[in-house]
Amino acid sequence: MELRDVVGRSSPVKIPSAATASDALISMIANKTDYLLVDRSGPHDAYGVVTRRDLIVEGIANGRDLSSTPVLELARKPLVVMNNLDLDIRWVAKKMTDEGISKIAVFDKEKFLGFISDVDIMRAVVAKKEAKK
Repeated sequence: MELRDVVGRSSPVKIPSAATASDALISMIANKTDYLLVDRSGPHDAYGVVTRRDLIVEGIANGRDLSSTPVLELARKPLVVMNNLDLDIRWVAKKMTDEGISKIAVFDKEKFLGFISDVDIMRAVVAKKEAKK
């Protein structure tokens, strides 16, 4: 199974780099997701990711005011990205393992297609096994 077979099962949700942590929280709730792509502030900037855990651990638990905290203060940058849609998902799993992460952003050139998570990979493996039966 290839990366292209797995990506796109979740909606690609992006937030501007100038957004607040509160904006990120509202977007996560509205889009029913636990993570967002933080857009680049310019062509020489890196993409980032902000997760539900980032908002809770780095924001709420530390008593930060999410309405005045820039999302960039909680986001992790640079983002681990994959763009070879023909890649076997085992290599995606290997990259996640090597980087110690559970989500990877997938792009087709400059177009953000969405994130692939460790759970997506597990579901794909089970679906592939079920299809063989």
